[in-house]
Amino acid sequence: MTNKDLILAYFNCYEIGDRNRLQSLLDEDFQFSSPHDPTLTKEDYFRKCWPFHKKATAYHIDTFLEDKNSIFVIYTCTTDNENKFENAEYFQIENAKIKKVRVFYGTLN
Repeated sequence: MTNKDLILAYFNCYEIGDRNRLQSLLDEDFQFSSPHDPTLTKEDYFRKCWPFHKKATAYHIDTFLEDKNSIFVIYTCTTDNENKFENAEYFQIENAKIKKVRVFYGTLN
């Protein structure tokens, strides 16, 4: 699996609600951060972030920038009530697993 395939699989897990597969894509020492969650462990990530899969129906990758061990994406997410929002995420990959995710978002005026 290429790094790009790994990230596409990550988003697909949210679309189809496949927690087991998502867990298999993440490194044991996985870390997640966002403006509201400065540093979450893998366990905290699943407790706090995974429930969103029930609302996320589709992810459309608008921008995909890849380096040897990192990928930056900008995507549009569609939710179950047809709302859309845009986020940017930076993924660090190690040994074919997602090691870290940093999410960037803000509010629009």
